[in-house]
Parts: sequence; C-alpha cells; structure tokens
Amino acid sequence: AATVAEVYAKKASLKDKPVRVHAKVVKVLPGIMGKNWLHVRDGSGSDDKKDNDLTVTTDDVVTVGSVVTVDGVVHTDKDLGSGHNFSVLVEDAKVTKD
Repeated sequence: AATVAEVYAKKASLKDKPVRVHAKVVKVLPGIMGKNWLHVRDGSGSDDKKDNDLTVTTDDVVTVGSVVTVDGVVHTDKDLGSGHNFSVLVEDAKVTKD
C-alpha cells in the first residue's frame, strides 16, 4: 500500500491508475453527488504541504475513526466547480475495514 504522502508525491505517474492506501477515516460526507466522500489520513505528509489528507469517493459506508484499506483510481487536478478543486482524488474506491 502507498502512504497518503506518496500518492501526492507520485500523482503524475499514478494518474488514472489504481492505488491502495491504508489509513484512518477522519471525515465522512455521505450522499454527495451520489457518493460517500471520505477524508483519510495515515500520519504521513504535513499540513504545510497539504499532502496529509486524501479525499476518496465510494459507495461503501464507513464511520469516522475506522482504519481502512482504500482501493480506487487516482484522478488529478479535478475541478468540481463551486471552489471544490482536488489536486488528488481517489474515486470509485472499494473501502474495507481492517
């Protein structure tokens, strides 16, 4: 599995490719645009570099505090409008609790 910081660091080579990340769910936004949106962190990266929090979309239901494995596809420089821009977004992920 890659760390959150590694996904950011390698985002160009991971673009449109599958990735696996093992992390803790720190925020859940359910039912937005037909998906559940998660923020996951694993202790890598920093607030200063903005490479410590990975946004994930999934159909799976998980709760804040869950330690999970995320398997999804990396998309980069995604602009969803209304100020919602993502330099890295893992979409259509399968999320399993560890």
